Amino acid sequence: MVSANLVQTKKDSFLGEEPMARVLSGIYAALRKTAAGGSSSVTGHTNPKGDISFGFDLASDREARRLLEKELGPVRILSEEAGELDAGEGDRLWRVVLDPVDGSDNHARGLPLSAISVALLPVEGPLHPSRAEWALVGVIEEDVLHLAARGRGACRGSRPLKVSHVSRLEDALISFELNHFAPPPTMGELMAHARGVRSYGCASRAICLVAQGALDAHVDVRNRLTPESFFAAALILEEAGGCLIGPDGRELEAAEGLTHRTSLIAAANRELAGEIVEALYG
Repeated sequence: MVSANLVQTKKDSFLGEEPMARVLSGIYAALRKTAAGGSSSVTGHTNPKGDISFGFDLASDREARRLLEKELGPVRILSEEAGELDAGEGDRLWRVVLDPVDGSDNHARGLPLSAISVALLPVEGPLHPSRAEWALVGVIEEDVLHLAARGRGACRGSRPLKVSHVSRLEDALISFELNHFAPPPTMGELMAHARGVRSYGCASRAICLVAQGALDAHVDVRNRLTPESFFAAALILEEAGGCLIGPDGRELEAAEGLTHRTSLIAAANRELAGEIVEALYG
């Protein structure tokens, strides 16, 4: 179900000849225009998590749902703005975990740290990042697309992604999510021992920076993160050779829905992730 107006992907792009990659690339291009042209005014709409939406959030969500149904046929969509819904009539193959604008506050303020996040999972089975088959994280403020297909790698534009080789905390550049959070003393010590610290306010972008080797780890232990913000980036990280674990050092548990909140550590490798867990929790 790939229409001609949604296959304008670069011929040399990694994974670009895959039909699904071409569909996702086209959806990204259309949503990027919608988000960029949408209103930054706060609306009266509250999403299922209780957050107030901006005009561009709702416009991007409507366009995303329209395009997903058009290009994928009957589909189940789990959207940050609209919740869980079935689009189209007939048997559904895909469950789409969608954040039409991740980092909405950044985008509203003109900060260059927001993204479109789309993860495709089989419609049946647990809601878990390990079930994602395709992933898209697209930068809004510039034309930069991250794509991944399970077992076939990940790319940023035409360049295959690969995590860094940094495995020691003292050598690591780490991002921390700090919004609505009072960090414990152990996090301050962790920050002091890392080579460098950053904070972006956009989980999908931060995890993709780990996937491309620009960051060595991303830490979010606020127990506030929900699936639409990280499922796509998690597959991109995995395909780039990285790992994503819970603060206990184990695999994340399956989500019960879009309002399921979690904490996570995304890292270039298990050794660095283990050092971070040890520094935080002993």
